[in-house]
Amino acid sequence: MARQLLGQILKEQGLVDDKQIDDAVRLQNEGGGKLGQALIRLGYLNDEQLARALARQAKLPFVDLAKGRIAEEVIALVPANLAQEYGIIPIKVQGGEVIVAMADPLQSFNLENLSFLLNMRFRCAVAAEATMREAFRRYYRIEAEARPEPVAGRKKKAEEDDDAPIIRLVDNIIEDAVRVRASDIHLEPFEEELRVRYRVDGVCKTVARHPRHLHGPVISRMKIMAGMDISEKRKPQDGRIMTRVLSKDIDMRVSILPAVKGESIVCRILDKVEGLVSLEKLGFDGEDLKRFEKIIKRPNGIFLVTGPTGSGKTTTLYAALKRLNQPDVKIITAENPIEYNLKGVNQCQVRHSIGLDFSRILRAMLRQAPNIILVGEIRDHETAAIATQAALTGHLVFSTLHTNDAPSAITRLVDMGVPSYMVSTSLIAVLAQRLVRTLCQHCKEAFEPTAAELMTIGVNIEQARGRSVYRAKGCERCGFNGYSGRIGIFELMFMDEHLRELTFNGASHLELRRQAMLAGMSSLRADGARKVLAGRTSIEEVLRVVSQEAIEV
Repeated sequence: MARQLLGQILKEQGLVDDKQIDDAVRLQNEGGGKLGQALIRLGYLNDEQLARALARQAKLPFVDLAKGRIAEEVIALVPANLAQEYGIIPIKVQGGEVIVAMADPLQSFNLENLSFLLNMRFRCAVAAEATMREAFRRYYRIEAEARPEPVAGRKKKAEEDDDAPIIRLVDNIIEDAVRVRASDIHLEPFEEELRVRYRVDGVCKTVARHPRHLHGPVISRMKIMAGMDISEKRKPQDGRIMTRVLSKDIDMRVSILPAVKGESIVCRILDKVEGLVSLEKLGFDGEDLKRFEKIIKRPNGIFLVTGPTGSGKTTTLYAALKRLNQPDVKIITAENPIEYNLKGVNQCQVRHSIGLDFSRILRAMLRQAPNIILVGEIRDHETAAIATQAALTGHLVFSTLHTNDAPSAITRLVDMGVPSYMVSTSLIAVLAQRLVRTLCQHCKEAFEPTAAELMTIGVNIEQARGRSVYRAKGCERCGFNGYSGRIGIFELMFMDEHLRELTFNGASHLELRRQAMLAGMSSLRADGARKVLAGRTSIEEVLRVVSQEAIEV
């Protein structure tokens, strides 16, 4: 039998007529929302009448929370954070089930997730929204400023949460990831299992395989922690978890993507302390470090960092800002997301949902009279054009692009619609980079590479003579993979007069690269080779990360 329409129920009860329903439908079409709420806004219905009609429609009992008092031991069955997240008030225990009141019976399917979290069985009743709000204040003392923390790591109410096996499982997944220095947690559903993988030093490793039936409750728990819509399973969602794990403040960016076998979740782990590193620790040394420091101290112009996702571009820009951050310098950033908080820097979060994108923030920035501007990413013509104009009007602009090498940044900007003459005059330098794993200092072993092996990274026998070359071995300290940590390899292109002229004349990428190499640019592969000969990484690791360049001069 088909479910009876709410409007029909209300008419049968004599609460509204056809005209009032038509008025509510028009209001609903204009402003969205549900029919019942539209009727309340028009004054045709009160929330108790709506709740009674919803209970009848869902064939559920109606409960008046304003009458009587709920026992404390019943309230204690559901922690305050979960009660608010699921929009429920426990009323009583009957026949081994906890009866809970909800304002919207359509959300009752979420009780299945709550059953997994708390290992209880639930049954639903319907209550008016006003009495639900009063019950939250009365029994949980929940006001606007007292909302539950969306984190699992904070054991403030251990007696409420620690007994739940799913909560413990998720806590352990996060804690283990932080312990092994993982940058990402991947929770991936398959036909027979839920696979857990960590990305450590840029490489994914499977660390656990759980039964398939745990997928639903684990994903639900992560959604609760990240402040996501637990009922939405069809659309991608993004959220954030801030917690403290192993005495560290951890910021996690959570992304959920609906896949064929269920929702896949990836958590990017940002360590607020270890994420802010110096230029030297990033892997800058020698002439590249001197040139880099000279470039970032220029009063105006655009400095770009390029590379694929996960190549450390933002970390490099933060290191540069950290070096430049002084009381007499005004720095403003536009980021999506803000990965680390920099003391003394004005940081702005991009919010596409309200139209606050990079270009809009950048236009507003210029009215704040900054000395230095950081734009998280140049991805369209408008942002590129405004950044170029800012550089030409006396600002130092830092930003990132997704290109494979440094010279490609020039052609990318031109492809975006920035005139070549503006690129040639505003761009001061481009840094391309990758991250390579560093050899474990406890177990790396020296070996004699063949001439062919050396040539793959552009090194001949004479250059390697008298230098020790190492390869990965593996020990207990590095998890038997031979590597621990990562450093950058860099390709720094400085815009001299020859490159500016080629850019102005619309030269090809190959011509730009040839001139940059002649002017002293060290390629990614060459910088990788230097770090191999310094004993910091291996030939295999450099070849894994860097392909053969189109031109070597």
